[in-house]
Amino acid sequence: MAVVGALVLGATGAFFSDTETSTGNTFTAGTIDITSSFEETAPFALTDMKPSQVAYSNFTIHNSGTNPVNVWKKVDNIVTEENGTNDPEINYYETNQLPVELQNAIDTTIQYDLSVVLKNGQGVAQWNQTLYNLNKTINQINGNGTFLGMIPAGWSMDVTESYHMIAETGNWAQSDKMTFDITLTGEQLTGTAVLEDKDQVAPWRVRSDTAPQVTFTYGVKDSILKINSLTGKTVVAGPHSLITYPELFSTPSGAGWPGTGVVLANVTVDGSNNITGFTQVVTDPNTFTNMKVWLVPSSDLDAGTATFHAWNGANYLFDTGLIDYYKS
Repeated sequence: MAVVGALVLGATGAFFSDTETSTGNTFTAGTIDITSSFEETAPFALTDMKPSQVAYSNFTIHNSGTNPVNVWKKVDNIVTEENGTNDPEINYYETNQLPVELQNAIDTTIQYDLSVVLKNGQGVAQWNQTLYNLNKTINQINGNGTFLGMIPAGWSMDVTESYHMIAETGNWAQSDKMTFDITLTGEQLTGTAVLEDKDQVAPWRVRSDTAPQVTFTYGVKDSILKINSLTGKTVVAGPHSLITYPELFSTPSGAGWPGTGVVLANVTVDGSNNITGFTQVVTDPNTFTNMKVWLVPSSDLDAGTATFHAWNGANYLFDTGLIDYYKS
């Protein structure tokens, strides 16, 4: 028996075989790289500000890397100083008994406006957003990062800021000075997008800090589009549809906006406007990238489609920045 076993083992090595070898395989990390126009210029100076007047600053952010990038802007290191006094200022102090800590606090009187326009590689505007619209002062945003949106590789974002000294600012602020830093941060996409309740009168401004919003998570780079989660609160109750309007999609001739969108998921919303579940409808919306994603009541759409037969924008949650799904 021992001899027979040895013969069998020896025979297995005689099977026909073939070997294929793949050589020179590579793994290359992508790049995250943003540049801005204010890197090439001296810090801006807004001078001779007075109550009810406005001063503007503008700069452009370029995505010079090989991947889409989420971008944040932060204002911090605010320092205010007296910068000299004159008779009207001293008289104000004496008449109003203004505390020392408030005698140069002009950061509390400067309202802030911030908007962005996203442009493709040919410089054509594709998406815009008003992030602040005189609803915050510089003091209130100090140290807080503001999400500007997603910039695809090779695209750019124009940023416009305005600084408004409120009309009620008294003589205590004459000649006072404020300095601050602006920091831009670029980060790879993490598959998280926020859908928010936006005011369509003041273009696309989030209505308030307490407005309903939904967090949408997805696979950034996969063989299919995968919606991982939908959590949060909508504006109204009832069935909703998560829909996409790819930013680069060309509508058929004469069709007009919004052309043909795609329903990504059917979403269940309870009587308290909380999302309780969802069913993904499609896994590959024609491999679109740079997509707009909205969450809208299904009753405003033709059955099973992303075509609107009614527009009730006050009930919709809109993207804050495009999302980018692309196949691995």
